[in-house]
Amino acid sequence: MLPAQPNQSLMNGLACLQAVVTSDRPIGSREVARRLGLEHTRVNRLLGTLSYLGFIERTASRKYRPGPGIHVLSAQSLRGSGLLAAALPHLRTLVAEKLIVAMGVLWDRNICYLVHATPGLDPGDAIGGHQLYPAHESIIGLAIMAHMTDAQVRTMLAAKPGPLPRKAIADVLEHVREARAAGYALQPTPTGRFAVSHVVGSPPAAAIAFSGIPTRARAVRLAPVLQQVAETITAELEH
Repeated sequence: MLPAQPNQSLMNGLACLQAVVTSDRPIGSREVARRLGLEHTRVNRLLGTLSYLGFIERTASRKYRPGPGIHVLSAQSLRGSGLLAAALPHLRTLVAEKLIVAMGVLWDRNICYLVHATPGLDPGDAIGGHQLYPAHESIIGLAIMAHMTDAQVRTMLAAKPGPLPRKAIADVLEHVREARAAGYALQPTPTGRFAVSHVVGSPPAAAIAFSGIPTRARAVRLAPVLQQVAETITAELEH
């Protein structure tokens, strides 16, 4: 929920930081300003401040890339939340199914995959190896959105920049309601296979998922497996 008096400068600064750390190459201040729809002078000032703090660093070509500060913050936050430490031992038990095993969190209409392990790969070796993915196109996104109200989902997907069309939002809400009724999300993937996901935490802090499942019937059978693992991780997080 938006606070009564949001700090717009802080919001813009974090948006600039995200633009730099999610870029696959060093990025200039003008490109950041164009992506965010902000005045170049303001972006230049914010990037300079972030560089001074060490969260990003300026290259010889006057562009920006992640700096040591963001790596320190990342390590501290992962340790502080305890999510990965609690989840990894239990995610490893899912590898025997020989499917994609994933865990992600929702942030700013996107799913950040903390773990995305292809068949046979240890989840511990698959941390942070996947780019941000639109929440409405992700099985993990659907699972988490099922624990939001329809109004919250609609507001999130209609927000600028890049709001979804009304018809697309209506389609997403239909899938969200199906997941809410079932207690887990299950959808076909673009490859013709299936994915299933269950939330972790109460309220949800993340969700775990299987993907690449050959049939819907097997996806349904795997839903209780995910639920049991999710409940175990949730119990460890609470204690």
